[in-house]
Amino acid sequence: MSQTGPVFLRWRPASMPAPELERFDDLDAALDAVEARWAELRGQAPQILDTRRVLLLSTEELRGEFDGTRQA
Repeated sequence: MSQTGPVFLRWRPASMPAPELERFDDLDAALDAVEARWAELRGQAPQILDTRRVLLLSTEELRGEFDGTRQA
């Protein structure tokens, strides 16, 4: 899955009222980061956004991918 960037990972830490936003060069890099930090991010409503901050992958889609519940 390749998407030219930048793309953004947005999540809401429990201790902060506003969401965090992290920039990546492309979708593959963002997905690699989510996979590496999934245990931390899974309860923080992670989403991946495109360069205009439009939703690319929702929290549910990421859960399906990284919790192993993705439908083939």
